[in-house]
Formats: sequence, C-alpha cells, structure tokens
Amino acid sequence: MKRGRSIASLGRAPVPEWEEVARAAWPGRLPHRLVAPAGASQLALLVLSIFGLVLAAWLRLPWLGLTAWTLGALGEWLATPADSPIARLMDLVGLRYQVRALVKSLIASALIFRTVTEPYAGLAYVVVVLFVQLAWSVQPVLATWLWRSSPPLAYQPDAAAQPSPLAAHVRVYTRGVGYPALLLLIEFIALAKGLAADDLRMAMFGSIIPIASVLVAVTLAYLAWTLLEARRLSSAQRAAAESLLADLAGRDPAFVIYVSLAARQSKYIVNQWLPAFDAQPRNGILIVREASQLAPLAATRHAVVFAPTARHVESLVLPSVRAAFYLAYGEKNANLLRDPNLRHVMLAHGDSDKATSASALVRIFDETWVAGQAGVDRFAKARIPMAPERFAVIGRPQVAGLPVGPTGQQPVVILYAPTFEGYYEQTTHSSLDSMGVELVRRLLADRPDVQVWFRPHPSSGVLRPSMLTAIDEITDLLRAAPGGHRVSIGGVLTLTECLVRADVLVSDVSSVVSDFLQTERPVVVCDPDGLSAEEFAQRYPSQAGSYRLTPGLPELDGVLADALGADSLHARRVDMKHYVLGDPPGGPQAAFAANVARVTATP
Repeated sequence: MKRGRSIASLGRAPVPEWEEVARAAWPGRLPHRLVAPAGASQLALLVLSIFGLVLAAWLRLPWLGLTAWTLGALGEWLATPADSPIARLMDLVGLRYQVRALVKSLIASALIFRTVTEPYAGLAYVVVVLFVQLAWSVQPVLATWLWRSSPPLAYQPDAAAQPSPLAAHVRVYTRGVGYPALLLLIEFIALAKGLAADDLRMAMFGSIIPIASVLVAVTLAYLAWTLLEARRLSSAQRAAAESLLADLAGRDPAFVIYVSLAARQSKYIVNQWLPAFDAQPRNGILIVREASQLAPLAATRHAVVFAPTARHVESLVLPSVRAAFYLAYGEKNANLLRDPNLRHVMLAHGDSDKATSASALVRIFDETWVAGQAGVDRFAKARIPMAPERFAVIGRPQVAGLPVGPTGQQPVVILYAPTFEGYYEQTTHSSLDSMGVELVRRLLADRPDVQVWFRPHPSSGVLRPSMLTAIDEITDLLRAAPGGHRVSIGGVLTLTECLVRADVLVSDVSSVVSDFLQTERPVVVCDPDGLSAEEFAQRYPSQAGSYRLTPGLPELDGVLADALGADSLHARRVDMKHYVLGDPPGGPQAAFAANVARVTATP
C-alpha cells in the first residue's frame, strides 16, 4: 500500500443515495484488472490528458490532441466502477465528471479552431459537446427524481444478478454516474471528424454538419430513452411495492434486523451476526436504511430490503413480525422503535470495556443481550439502572468455533490488531498511531523468531490521518522484512482467520480482545494513555487476564518472555473468558436460538 493511496481514502466523500445503490448493484461490471488500475491512476490520467490537449493546441498537433482526449476519456470511463476515493474528493469540490469532461472539451475546441480551416468544424464540435453536456447533466436529475418515488427494494448481497425491480432502477441510476460510454463515443466521433475536417481522405464519411446533426439526434434519443424509462418505473412503484410485500409475507418473517450505521460499517457490524441468524429456523428481514451498507453485506438466507424512508420501514413490519434486533445506536432507530407491537432487542456488535458497551441509550430497548456477566456489570458500574429481566446472557456465537489452546505452530504468530480511533474522545483507545509503529519495529528487531501479522480495524483513519500514516509505515516494515510476516487490509484475511492462527494477540481495549479470550491464549493490551496499573484495572476490569504495554514499551521484553513462556496470567484469563463471554448451557448458539424463539413466539 502506498502512503498517498491510504491518505486519499480519508477523504471518501459521500455521494447521493441513488449512486450508492447503483454502485452496490453495478450492471455488467468490467474486469477488475482494467478497473482497478484506472481507478488508482484516475487523477494522473486526467492531468496528463489536459496537459496533452494544451500542448497539442499550442503546437497545433491535432492527432496528439485526439490521443490525449481519448486516453483521458477512456480512463474516466474505466475508473467509473472503481469508485476511487480521489474521484469522490473531486466530486466533493465540484469537479464532477461532467465538469472535468467540459474542461477537456473546451481545450479540444480551441485545438480545432487553431488547426482546422473548415469554417464550421469547430462550431459543429461545440454544438455536439453542448448537447452531450445537456444529456449528461440531466441523467442525475432523472435519477434523483426516480429515487424520490422509489419503493422499498429487495437486494441480493454478493449476487451476480439483482431482483428485477432493483435492476431496473439501477439501469437508470448508473446513467447518472461517471462517464456514460455512449456519450464518450458520440463526442469522440465529433472530435475526430472536427480535427480531420481538412483531410480530403475523410470526405468520404460526409461533411461535418450532417454528422454533427446525427450525433445530436442520437444524444437526444439517449436522453429521451432515460426519461421514458424513469417515468415507466415511477408509474409502476405501487405495483412493485405490493409485489415485494406479498413476497415477504409468503416467507412468514418472525423478526427484522435493523441496519442503520455509519457509512459501510455493515461489513464488520452486521456480517458477524448473519451466521447466527441464518441458523434460525424462522425467516427474517434485514431492513437496510443507508445505501452505503448494501455493497459490504455478506450473503444471507434472509430477505434484504433497502428502505430509505420511515414509511418504507413502517410497511415492512408485517403482521408475522414479533421482534426487532438492533446492532448500533443509529439515529434512524427511532423510525422502528416507535412501534409498540414489537419486542425491541439491542444486540450491539461486540463486547468490550468501551463506554459504548454501557450506554444509557440502551434503556429505550425492551431487552439487551450480552455475552456474559461482564456485560451486565458494566451497566451497574456506569450507574445505569436496568432491571435484571431486561438482560439475556447468550454468550458470543461468533467465537464458538475458535479453537482453544496453543496452536503448536512454528514460527509463533503475534497478531497486532489495533482498534480504530473512535468517534468520541471517551472511546479513543487505539494504539495504532502512538505505539503501533514502534511496537512492530521492536518485534522485528528483537524477536526474529516470530511471525508478525497486522490487521488494523477497517475504520481506522476515519478521523485521524495519522492512523493511515501508521498503517503505511507498519505495512512497509513488514513487507520489507524477511520471515513471512502478513498484512491483512481490505479483507485479505478475516478477523476470525487471524484469531485462529494467532499465538499471541496484541490489541487495545476492544471487542477483539474479548473474542480472543475464547482461545485462552495470551493477550497483550496497549494502554496509550499510560494509566497507572490500578486505574487501568479499575477502568477496564475485563483486562485482568491481559498483559499491558504503556507508551515507550518499557514492558515489551518482559511481557513477551512471559506470554511466550510460562504465561503466568493464563488462569486469570480463563476466569475472564467465562466472565466476559459467558458459559450458557448448550453453548452460545443454542442460547441465542432459544432467546430468538422466545421473543418471536406468538403471544
């Protein structure tokens, strides 16, 4: 990973909801080997294209100009599905695809006027460009208009084809995204003909005026085609909604899983719960409120419905639905919590001593399901009054399959998995930018006998650029060092795969530490605040079985010697395992299933 690429990801600007839907279900995707390089080099190609056009206009070199324009336009077209961070940043500051194309078109028109003697060549090209820009600019308007009247739409995660109502909407939405291929071709023909207007060999293809007229007509037909398609879909919205509700009713859903999160967080918040829900005998519905959650979703046997409005949510609560499950304290939760006929259950997405694990907001739910007694005690410690019957201890289904005990592998694997910086100062626990680089450097220098694996939190860097810089530095260190060290960024390895292989976990105060307790292997937790041992233990009681590192890493050598040797904290860590992760009869999956059956039972 290059440093510039990761820093660019910090500025991943928001886009309209209809565009997020289009990107989640992009039709006819181009091969990744073409799209990925175009996305990575999009800004460079744009700059080179503009430079080549300016140079061609200055030196009166028409074919250099045509080549520069074509390379730039093809680069933009290929990069459209890549959804590169730099493209979103350019959109955010007003340099959308249409504006970038218009800049190049203006330079290309200057090239024609400077190099071609045919009096109408430049004017014809300008006319075609104006109509191309008109058709192009109206596409997002039509997409927005259709979006505002859209019904709830069924979505198939990780599928090659989408249900027909969503696919039909996506066909309209995608025409408003990026650089449409047809408009690229129309302008290319106009530019090529304009630059070759003086070439007698091109006379056989006709004069510039009739060709420009045909191109304008094709452009207007393209615009009319989109308008008619959008109107047809808009008029069929009621029928589409009724068809979806009839299909869902036929599945007799007993519960809904409510997905309202910060952008793209479904990848690690929702997906970890899907196997547990997929194992349930009753059907459910995933109600997804933000379009950015669609693409990261893993496949599930339950129906997934994108419902951006409160009215959509209301319509999806069918008579058979008895319970609603929530994974975070999203602002849109209120759209469903207002329904008194459901049993509202907070699951959260992990177990840790972070402040978010004991929030007063939980009192608005009917029940809170926790992994173990530690989850109950946190609320009492935070002075949040909760009646005992509002808790259900279910264990942690996500870690039930983790192997227990030493791996026996050689070389030993030390996994460094820091948490992200958090959205509030109260939940800032990450060691990544303050201790991470030095930690990895010391491990490589002092323990050449171990293998270092690095897996940062997927949201690292959402607020602090220093996190991204640290990720780059650690990545460079590990990839340059011999010994088979591994970097897991962007889904190379799942968290579970990393925890299965790790002999020692180095992390922060986070749910990763709680999950790793299942293995009973050594845990090293970083304390970037440098608290006293007493204060650290008081604030984070579930870390009683963890070794601790403070800024400067003075304890590192002793901690590693103990963790990889006698492991003096093993017994306390086993106690913490039962305290934090619980020990329900029959295991966590059985406890989870029993409680799902309880809250979805017909009264």
